[in-house]
Amino acid sequence: MELSMLRRRATLAGCGLALLLLAGSAAAALQDENLLQPLPDGFKVGNQQHNDHAALTEMVPSNESVDQWTQMVTTQIYFDRGALSFDNYQAQMEQRWKGACDSVDSQPVTSGKENGYDFRLWVQSCHFNDPKHPPEVTWFKMIKGNDSTYVVQVAFHADPQKDQVVHWMKYLRGVTVCDTRLKDRPCPAGMQ
Repeated sequence: MELSMLRRRATLAGCGLALLLLAGSAAAALQDENLLQPLPDGFKVGNQQHNDHAALTEMVPSNESVDQWTQMVTTQIYFDRGALSFDNYQAQMEQRWKGACDSVDSQPVTSGKENGYDFRLWVQSCHFNDPKHPPEVTWFKMIKGNDSTYVVQVAFHADPQKDQVVHWMKYLRGVTVCDTRLKDRPCPAGMQ
């Protein structure tokens, strides 16, 4: 089974939506804990699913679809914060990919705290022996909030160019969590 379909099926199981996609400066007043994630320039929301346990949003370039894409940004929100640890989630993703790829590599990029929340960023790649089958390279940013756990993925159906990596690392640095209830984890001024 192709990796992108495997990843979609794995992430669709038990998913829901509580994501604030910021479109320019237009955003409703924020309340409680929020994932702040801009809709990437030139992208559209291709799929959204949700239930009581989780949320899923898939974004693709405006001229592509979630079934045929070169780049995809996937956001998952797990409403039970304690359900996933960094290590367990990363290990689950590596195991799923090993079942779909000829070779899998997973490398840490960075981890720490942003706006008071623990996060981890890593890159995972899937390669195939058949040169006609493009690789899939994905960066994962996982943030442990107080209310939920957030995972934002930036995926490519090719080995990305250096300028693409720089662009998307800047994008992922801008993806943060805030909480209007906590003074030490403030949301941007004008959005409260």
